[in-house]
Amino acid sequence: MAVDLTASMEIQGLKESLKIINKVDKKLRLEIGRDIKRIGEKTVVAAINELIPPGAPMSGMEHRKRTGWYNSKNKGIKVKTNTRGARRRNIDKGAQYETIAVITVGTTGAALAMMDMAGKRSSAGEGPRARPNFVPLLNQRLGRSPSRFMWAGGEKAIPDFQRELGPVIDHVIYRSNQELMKVR
Repeated sequence: MAVDLTASMEIQGLKESLKIINKVDKKLRLEIGRDIKRIGEKTVVAAINELIPPGAPMSGMEHRKRTGWYNSKNKGIKVKTNTRGARRRNIDKGAQYETIAVITVGTTGAALAMMDMAGKRSSAGEGPRARPNFVPLLNQRLGRSPSRFMWAGGEKAIPDFQRELGPVIDHVIYRSNQELMKVR
C-alpha cells in the first residue's frame, strides 16, 4: 500500500506572521516591533521632522499648554505596529474584510495635528467659531496645503523605509513559516 505524502507551504502576510510569532515567542515579537519602530523613526519620522518648522507657525501658538506649539512638538510623532483584526461591528454588517494598516505613523500633539490638517474640510470658514483667515495664512506661511507634514514627509520616506524594512519582514515571514511547518 503506497502512501502519498505531500507538503505545502503558504507564505503569510506581515500581520498574520506577527500574530503567529507572538503566539510562539513573545520576546521575538517585541524585538521585531522595536526594529520596525527604530527603522520608522530613522526614515519616516526624520523625513516628517524636516518639514516641521522649528518655531510656532502662528503667534497665538507660542505657549506650552495643550494646543501650544512647543508642547506638541515635544510629544512628536509615533510609529506603531497593529495586528488587530476587523471589528465585529463591521463583520456583522456584512463586511468580508477590513483593511487595517500594520505599521502606522501618527502625531500625538494637538497643535501639530491642527497645523497638519487645517483646511481639509471644505466648510472650514463657516460657523460661529470659524476663523476664515486661519487656513489661508497657514498655507501662505508653510507653503503647503493639508496634509502639510505627515503625508508629505511619509510619502518622501516610503522608498527608504521599504528598503530598510525588507530584511526584517523577510525574517518575520521566515520564522512564522517555520512555525507553521512544524507538525503538532
